[in-house]
Amino acid sequence: MGDLMDSITALQTTFQQVSHLTKGPGATKLIALKPLLESSSSELERKFDRILQILQPSIRETKKRKTLGERLKWPFKKADVEQILQLLERHKSALTFVMNSDQM
Repeated sequence: MGDLMDSITALQTTFQQVSHLTKGPGATKLIALKPLLESSSSELERKFDRILQILQPSIRETKKRKTLGERLKWPFKKADVEQILQLLERHKSALTFVMNSDQM
């Protein structure tokens, strides 16, 4: 879980830097960044919504579970977490690349 939180924090930092650039005085020069920012933001929002749905089971599902261990069980498998990490890294790398190329 630590790797997942670290990746989310790193991506959040990158998005904040990008957001700062898009609101700055040179924002009109960031031609390549704006479409990527919009598509990344949209895809990540959908993914995070899905993750939240998994992490916050419905009340009915919670009542079905009988033991404390079942209620505390991490809902993601290793492969799921690795897939999420890859998605986050892909978006972070793309945003960083476009930020660097737009600044040239």
